[in-house]
Amino acid sequence: MINKVQLKEIDTGSCEVILNKAGRVVDGINHGRTVLKGDGVYYKIFDKDYCRRENFVKALEAGFFEEVASALQSLIVDGDDIVGYVTKAGEQLGSEFDRVPEPFYQKMLACVDVTNMFFYDLVASNIITIDGRISLIDLESVYDLDELYTIDKHNAKVKPDYYLTELEKLWRKNMKPISFIQPSRNNKKYLQWSYESIRKNLGPEHEICWADDFSDDGTWMWMNKIADKDKNVKIHRNEGPGRLGHTILYDTLVDMASNDIVMIYHADMYACPGMDVEVLKHLQRGKVVSATRIEPPLHPDGPEKILMDYGIEPEEFKEEELLTWLSSSPELTNSKMTNETTGGIFAPWAIYKEDFLAIGGHDPLYAPQSKEDSDIFNRFQLAGYETIQTWRGFVYHMTCRGSRFKDGAMRNPAGQVFMKGRESSEWLAQNLRSTRNFIRKWGHMVKHTKYLEPIVPPKYDVGFVVENCTTDMLKELEPWCSDIYGDFVGHKGLGVNKYIENEQPDTQFDLKKKIHSHHTTAKNGVIVNFDCDKLTPDNFQILVELSSILQQSGEVGEMELEIFKLHIKSLKTYEKDLIICKSL
Repeated sequence: MINKVQLKEIDTGSCEVILNKAGRVVDGINHGRTVLKGDGVYYKIFDKDYCRRENFVKALEAGFFEEVASALQSLIVDGDDIVGYVTKAGEQLGSEFDRVPEPFYQKMLACVDVTNMFFYDLVASNIITIDGRISLIDLESVYDLDELYTIDKHNAKVKPDYYLTELEKLWRKNMKPISFIQPSRNNKKYLQWSYESIRKNLGPEHEICWADDFSDDGTWMWMNKIADKDKNVKIHRNEGPGRLGHTILYDTLVDMASNDIVMIYHADMYACPGMDVEVLKHLQRGKVVSATRIEPPLHPDGPEKILMDYGIEPEEFKEEELLTWLSSSPELTNSKMTNETTGGIFAPWAIYKEDFLAIGGHDPLYAPQSKEDSDIFNRFQLAGYETIQTWRGFVYHMTCRGSRFKDGAMRNPAGQVFMKGRESSEWLAQNLRSTRNFIRKWGHMVKHTKYLEPIVPPKYDVGFVVENCTTDMLKELEPWCSDIYGDFVGHKGLGVNKYIENEQPDTQFDLKKKIHSHHTTAKNGVIVNFDCDKLTPDNFQILVELSSILQQSGEVGEMELEIFKLHIKSLKTYEKDLIICKSL
């Protein structure tokens, strides 16, 4: 067992100060440490919140230093906390430009392979000779191999380049497997195409979790055949009589997943070579990482994706052309790919299963589909998760081959692509329901940056006090407030009960508790009074943007905006109450 010395027992006054960076903070990260020279030894003392202190402790516990740090003499402790170490003085091996002796270099690589940790600055200036043996110094410069691509957060960089190359090989060897989450309904040909790409381009180590949502195209029979021969495939079936939708089945499959990392992955996505590596480079706890979609021009272009036509159906997929383009350094040929990453999120996205479960997964409010992704993205943002898109990892996405465009795509005589039919009536109806529920829950429409990073305005407790409200107007207004008060009964033929009867099956919000007689006193934090006869499409936008307006210029008291009189009693916000999914 290594010796320990209490910090208070070190006679710092008799030591020479070699380095004094105590209390140093860079970009909010503590880099504080001090190096003192004593009689034949060096004392390295950390601030208690020094960013690499835990690295050193973990490496020590893993046995990282046993064969490569003979200079380590003692640990410096403050009570029970390790706050530094003592090393014997020796002779520096060389400069940072001198090659590390090959036997020691190979010993370091073996240490990485055994402990899954690495010393990032492996240069001769961090190595000393003592009694004919060589030893590392600067011992806290150790990280988990999983963090190889993220150590720059601590102003660290792997050196030299040949060492980084070997670490990358070891990282790939020890790369954490992903559980791909793929619900499917009557998408067999796309799912077959997708499965083949995962196994061919990413390897057998990843798990694939499938849910058949009461398909009638032979999907379940095919899934069983694959699962019989591929032991890294898990399957589940919704036996009907109706569909559950991917809002529910995503979470069913996440619960089934064996791996720490899950990826929400559409059935019509082709995994390009190395996509998994590029995603995992950036993935840590508290982060969500998306691959970049390459799509045929079936939807308008956007800054978050690449429009390129390599086929609109699996049977015409131009795989070799796509792979050739990918192998020709596409970052040099596409102006969008100037950065390795941007902030934003869209499927496919990967997350630690624990982080996904911590916020309760997808909200069943949106079942079977639509807006469940925008909802969970908002919650990621509010929970403090960082959303990242890598522009080095790709999928080819056929787009919307589930419910939205069930008939697939085709080409006109000029070769232009288009969907065979318009959006299905099923998808249109559900999208309307989900949009109304999204507004009820969040108080605003879906908002994001150009790269699809979520923007989440505050959620206020808003009550509408209305006059002259018709049935049609109630339908328009009700989602935009917490409560609505008015002289509804018998007014202009309005039937509130009929509205509730028709609308309630489409929402988990209790509309009977939301719609009130004008005899009920409004108790909301923000009360908005107006005459519905004076509503126009233009001034209605004030209600649509009310959250942002209140955020920017709202204050307790009275306020008028065109036809609206606002009585603001409280600007308390509730959006963080929505992070964890729970039943209404």
